[in-house]
Amino acid sequence: MNWWQWQYRFSIRTKMVAAFLGVSFFSLFIMVGFANYYYAKSAKHDFFEIAQQAVSRINHQTDLYFTQLIQSTHATIAGPLPSRNPLVTRNDTSLIQDWLQGELSVTRENLFWIENSLNQTIALNYSEIVDMFLVSSDKRIISTEDNLAPDESRLMTEPWYQSPLADTAKIFPTYLSEYRNSVGYPVVAVSVPIFSTNTVKLIGNLVIDVALNEVGKILGRSTLGETGYFFIVASDGTIVYDPNTGLAGLPMAETELSWLHLDKPNDVQTWEGKDYLVSYNHSEFTNWNVVALVPLNEMASGLTIVRKSMIIVMVLVSIFILITVPWLSGWLTRPISKLKDLMLRVENDDLSVQADVYPGNDEIQQLNRRFNRMTYRLKESRETIYGLKLKEVKLQLKQKEATIQALQNQINPHLLYNTLDIIKSIAFLEDNPRIATMAGNLGSVYRYTARMAELEVPLSDEIEHLRNYLDIIHVRFSKHFQSEIYIHQKYMDCMIVKLCLQPMVENAVKFAVEPKYGKAAVLVNAFQEHDDLIIEIADNGPGIPAIKLKELQERLDAISEGADDRFAEQQSLGIANVHTRLVLQYGNKYGLSVASFPGRGTVVSIRIPFQIKDVPDTNFTKSDK
Repeated sequence: MNWWQWQYRFSIRTKMVAAFLGVSFFSLFIMVGFANYYYAKSAKHDFFEIAQQAVSRINHQTDLYFTQLIQSTHATIAGPLPSRNPLVTRNDTSLIQDWLQGELSVTRENLFWIENSLNQTIALNYSEIVDMFLVSSDKRIISTEDNLAPDESRLMTEPWYQSPLADTAKIFPTYLSEYRNSVGYPVVAVSVPIFSTNTVKLIGNLVIDVALNEVGKILGRSTLGETGYFFIVASDGTIVYDPNTGLAGLPMAETELSWLHLDKPNDVQTWEGKDYLVSYNHSEFTNWNVVALVPLNEMASGLTIVRKSMIIVMVLVSIFILITVPWLSGWLTRPISKLKDLMLRVENDDLSVQADVYPGNDEIQQLNRRFNRMTYRLKESRETIYGLKLKEVKLQLKQKEATIQALQNQINPHLLYNTLDIIKSIAFLEDNPRIATMAGNLGSVYRYTARMAELEVPLSDEIEHLRNYLDIIHVRFSKHFQSEIYIHQKYMDCMIVKLCLQPMVENAVKFAVEPKYGKAAVLVNAFQEHDDLIIEIADNGPGIPAIKLKELQERLDAISEGADDRFAEQQSLGIANVHTRLVLQYGNKYGLSVASFPGRGTVVSIRIPFQIKDVPDTNFTKSDK
């Protein structure tokens, strides 16, 4: 069974409920899904905007801090050296320059003045400075914390120690320094190039080890969510600063942040089944990345609220849909159900039902209008059919009554034609041919009328019967009566209702020949008119009075229309009887018509369907008496 056939197993209301629920819930889920998607996308976008602003600000502050720190060294490494002791003055203003160029003798006093100058002009303004190193191009080093002579083993822990002199300011990421006999103290090294004031050549570097206090302050002033935080990672993967753990100075790949990949400035990454929003900004000055790391559920707290709200709304809307859709479907299909019930009543032959019709363009109302019109027409058709059936039954009853009446008008045939045979035999023995002929013809007439089983007979049988009857009339009026039958041989096999011609000729004899004592004539002829055969019986009697002719014609018309039931009143096989039987057999188009001419005679026309059985040789059959 195909799906479009399978759907017909369910009612329209069930299909409407299923369709409405499906469309409603699908639309609801699509709406919630799109709202959730776009809200989450908007929340991420807002977070990345805020995070980028924050990390950019932190980078800017960090760059500004180190820039100011570097700028604070310029005057010291190039300018005069003021004395710490106001009682002591020196006129040499370039001890650092001279020492780096090897022009100053390495005495304790000179080194002291150099240390004093660095501490007084630089470290005094930056309390977070842990140590400072003055490095010459020939690898001579002065330290402000190691009595001017740093230990070789300690220098090996400094990342700048193995690097050549830098001609630009350079910042080394966090590493673990041995500061004041403390192993693993995280510091950042800032290398400042020193150029000769005479030759403008690079003559050394000033390296400043800075603790992470100020960097921590910069990052500490910025927060992101409840557990979100900022940290700094160098380009080589070293963690410069991490506020939550002691990871500073360690490679990120060896820490719990190894899952983190800084491939995109803004990204969502997953760790241990939890999504994190990651945003970072790179500093070209420090070559560091300031990273913002926040759990997605914290930044998307609004999204969680929205999701919960959507779930609540979806549940409420679903309940509303589940309540309203069945009711709405029932309301929409109720007129269809009513129409179906009305059709069931019509099926049970109750045509009095009427559907309620309201003005408007609603299709159901149009169906109701057409249903009412249909029931009205069905009622009319049923009444018409009932009337036709009733009329048909009446006609059948009329035909039976006419047949019974015809039978009642017959004399007991067996006694009659047996008696006529005896009379014929006596007349033959006594040599009286007229009586023998008359008795023989009369016996033939009654034998013909006794065969009532035949409803239709060939026209030749009717003509033969008519000749027998006319022979009797000629015996009765032997001197003056005349009769002529002109029927073409091709019409002789046409079927006609039995006993139609003789009664008409009998009427002519009764009303035309007898009043004139036999001095009259009867003519019978036939001709074809389209598909019908017209048989005319004409006489030259006195005719029928106009009033009686009108009554007779009205009677014939009433019989054709089935409005005359007075068959039992007929006492003979007369005009009304013959006309009735013709109408019953062939329809109201056929039957008798009478035309009368006062003083000149009457013509009775019989119209029947022309049905040729055989067409014999064309000769006129004429009987003259």
